[in-house]
Amino acid sequence: MRKTIMGPALVVLWGMAIAYMSMGYMMLEKLAVHNKASQTVITQLEIDMIYKSTGIALIATFILYIFIGKTTRTITEPIKKLTEEAKAFARGEYIHNVKNYEVEEVQTLAQAFDDMGEKLYRTIRKLQYQKTKAETILNDLDEAIIILDEEGYITEVNASVQGILKVEDIKRYHIGTVLRDTKIRQMIEVALKQKQYNSCEILRDEKILHFRIAPISKGDKHYGFIISVRDITQTRQLEELRYQFVSNVTHELKTPLTSIQGFVETLKDGAIDNRDIALRFLDIIDIEAKRLYRLIQDILLLSEIENMENNYGMRIELTPIIEEVIAILQQEADKKQIEIIFNHTHDIVFEHASADYMKQVMMNMLSNALKYTDTGTVTITTECRNDEYVISIQDTGIGMPKESLGRIFERFYRVDKSRSRKSGGTGLGLSIVKHIVELYKGTIKVESTEHVGTTFTITFKKN
Repeated sequence: MRKTIMGPALVVLWGMAIAYMSMGYMMLEKLAVHNKASQTVITQLEIDMIYKSTGIALIATFILYIFIGKTTRTITEPIKKLTEEAKAFARGEYIHNVKNYEVEEVQTLAQAFDDMGEKLYRTIRKLQYQKTKAETILNDLDEAIIILDEEGYITEVNASVQGILKVEDIKRYHIGTVLRDTKIRQMIEVALKQKQYNSCEILRDEKILHFRIAPISKGDKHYGFIISVRDITQTRQLEELRYQFVSNVTHELKTPLTSIQGFVETLKDGAIDNRDIALRFLDIIDIEAKRLYRLIQDILLLSEIENMENNYGMRIELTPIIEEVIAILQQEADKKQIEIIFNHTHDIVFEHASADYMKQVMMNMLSNALKYTDTGTVTITTECRNDEYVISIQDTGIGMPKESLGRIFERFYRVDKSRSRKSGGTGLGLSIVKHIVELYKGTIKVESTEHVGTTFTITFKKN
């Protein structure tokens, strides 16, 4: 048991009191012995002196007790308060009260305690803020983050770990028991051993995951490792699409340029002297140049649509646009003896759209129908079904095989390559249509039967 300061003080006081009383008794005994020997009687004066001495000793003891008690309380009370504040601070409750103690040393101690507490409180608040900020940032990341200690045991993870790796509650496990892919384990083992950066990619559940491990260190001191995991499936797909697009564009641009260059060289070699041959070659050069121009225009238009948001436009009616497109292509239809039918059953109005883009959609769809139709009709129908606008373009053309239906909206994809090239198509028409339709929150579907015909259906929600 710990003793308080008051305990020793009381022991001292009572010791002094007993000492004074013992002195009185000793005086009495001495007087008694002396008087017995001298056969004399103790006088009243001597007895009074003894009682007075004893009384003075008791009074002095009482006064000393009060003084020491007050002094002790002056020291112990502040210490008790400081103790309570320290306990509260340990619970995370910082209490700051202005203190004014009588004892200078106690006042100095209390002030030092307050200064220390305030600095520590500010430091803790700052650390809590930094921790909260770091946790928020980590949990908002699309990457899965795993923190390891130096031995490879998991200490922290963020929210994306469960979504990407399909694991949960993995804290305190060794990373080798969580990620068991041979390639990943080898990467981690090398990093843990050599304390250096390492990375790898794996195919997992039809996803391409990129793993990266790096040491957490400051100077020569290492604190652990951080593992980041990113799902790069879409990135790789986009890279493949970009590669294919560049490859296709290069091929499509190279074809007319090669043709133009070949005929120019032939003309230079002497064919220009033959008027008929020269004019025929110039006609071919003109056709290839126009084809090259259309291709560049379509590529630029497609890029413009892909990088645009539907946050602009004006109120447009679709019927006049369709009628204008029919008028433009009527001559081509007449040459092939194809009838263009426009079934106008309902007015379609867009509150925020581009007239040029909608004209491009109808131009591409109608010209595509005429291109792959040799005889018969091309029918355009506009109607309203419930809360949707529906536009259909139906032809009686050559149709398409089923295996081509899922790819016709891809860039540069052609069902009949010879017919498309002969007609001057760029292979981007339907891709442009799909991007414009999706820009205005619409959908496009296709149904086709070989040697029977094809129907494209475009649907928009009413504004």
